[in-house]
Amino acid sequence: MESDSLHTDGNEIAGLLQEVFVAEVTAAGRVCQSCGLDSQIGAHRLYKGAGLVLRCPGCGDLAAVVAVLPDRNVISLRGTWSLARPSE
Repeated sequence: MESDSLHTDGNEIAGLLQEVFVAEVTAAGRVCQSCGLDSQIGAHRLYKGAGLVLRCPGCGDLAAVVAVLPDRNVISLRGTWSLARPSE
């Protein structure tokens, strides 16, 4: 099985990320802590399994791990994320 068939992209979790960050996140930038690539969250690869895992589109290192639980969402972020504040 090719790895391309195992993932979609970060745009698929846009609703969940907006719920958590109260902002549209897929256009936000992230600098990978491993390879230094600066790319939008929507360009990252999303893997689904026992949680949601976003990986750098350049090197494949972890960008975020999300666990959706009945009463909360648990998120681990890696790298440098640049999120704009929502307009008031």
